[in-house]
Amino acid sequence: MVTVSSLCFCGEVDHYLSWGQTLEDASPILNVKLNEIINSTVRSLPKDCSCKEAAGMVLSGLGVSLNSNFEKWIKETDKVDKFMPNIDLALRESIFSDHNSKWSQIERAFFTIQLDEIINVGGVYLGLDKLSHFSGSGYLYYQAYRISKKAGNVDPIEMAIKVGITGEKTVIGRMVTGVFSYADLEANFQGFLFGLDMCEGVDPFLQHSKNGWKFSRPFDIRSYVNPNWDESYNPSFYFDGLNLMLMPKSTPALNNLPAFCNDFHSSFVQDLFQYYDSIQSRSESVIHLDSLISIKELPDPSLFNIKIICVD
Repeated sequence: MVTVSSLCFCGEVDHYLSWGQTLEDASPILNVKLNEIINSTVRSLPKDCSCKEAAGMVLSGLGVSLNSNFEKWIKETDKVDKFMPNIDLALRESIFSDHNSKWSQIERAFFTIQLDEIINVGGVYLGLDKLSHFSGSGYLYYQAYRISKKAGNVDPIEMAIKVGITGEKTVIGRMVTGVFSYADLEANFQGFLFGLDMCEGVDPFLQHSKNGWKFSRPFDIRSYVNPNWDESYNPSFYFDGLNLMLMPKSTPALNNLPAFCNDFHSSFVQDLFQYYDSIQSRSESVIHLDSLISIKELPDPSLFNIKIICVD
């Protein structure tokens, strides 16, 4: 289970600072490392465990806490091309910065500790925290799905998604960072789908023989990453209330987002978003979340949508 201590190290992502920065696709390097971890876990699986138990262990082997060992490895390695704005740039231009002196010391501490790197995975720009959401929250979704399916009295997929919603409303989102991240929820859901793909469908990853469990083919992170992992394309909702980072989000974001309209209309961002549009598909999670937004059970992020703010 995700611990409170690990939640204190939740990363915050400011995609707008990265616009115009071309990053090399990290997926080949990530896939090598991910398959090393997966294969190591699979080799250690008990021969007599069920496929669903094995799938849970594979997901948990990738990291069940935020700021996972895999995320830390990416931060430390020079093999992965990453964008990380310097602190002075963040203080001057980040959507989270109040741009005035009363917050300067708090902000400097916040950006030093919390601002996350951005990488390119298959042409999608995403914060490193999304990879920990994929494995850690994906694992929690998968376990909630299994429990709900066994109980048989609720929709197991909706119950899985509810785990993420509860986290964003409380200890992972609003309480810690002041953010309700729809991109986090999509990364969570895709990790859950990986859990399902290990045992279900026409060609599941996990196969069993007298020698134990094995993976039928290499894992490719690009099969699960999609444009909704990018928080500039799939915007978050920001709160102004109290959070553990002592940084109100809504007012600074609303004040600062219009400053990025020129960048939004640049060829870099327009080409990127057109590419996103061309590969975009709405997952079951996105459809469900949109339905909850429409009946006001979830906060509406359209107020922070750069595509609306910067309309011609």
